[in-house]
Amino acid sequence: MKDLALIMGTASILIGLFLLLAPDSLEKIGKKTNRFYNLDSVVFKNRLIFGLLLMLASFFLIYVTYFA
Repeated sequence: MKDLALIMGTASILIGLFLLLAPDSLEKIGKKTNRFYNLDSVVFKNRLIFGLLLMLASFFLIYVTYFA
């Protein structure tokens, strides 16, 4: 269970960093993967907020998993 939390937390940090630093790369990936419902317009309009919240949530997940 701890391994899964670490993987998910790390993936969330990476996605948050992409939202903050390289949104164009993430948008290209999103165009290939979003086939059912497209949230890109909402996320990319508020990419700084979503990126920071995602990174904070992932740091919290890792902290709770390993240190609490």
